[in-house]
Amino acid sequence: MSIDQQELAKLQTGELVYGTYEEVEKYAEDLDTCVDRYFDHINPSNVQKYFTYIGSKADPYQAARPIYLKDENNNFLGMREFKEKF
Repeated sequence: MSIDQQELAKLQTGELVYGTYEEVEKYAEDLDTCVDRYFDHINPSNVQKYFTYIGSKADPYQAARPIYLKDENNNFLGMREFKEKF
């Protein structure tokens, strides 16, 4: 799911949520409330901090993290060692 398909919404209960339009409307209906306001744009760092993802797939606003694989001896594969320059 891409960020351009996400809706950022504030429910009448004051809860800040995001997901697709259908997911937000279904979530609000399940809580027996409705959407008070849809936001046009909010800084991604504020979405990560204050909003709750209610979607069914991977969170598009999730911070990127490196993926490390381990071998049979439980050692990391491809992990870099950062050395001091000075």
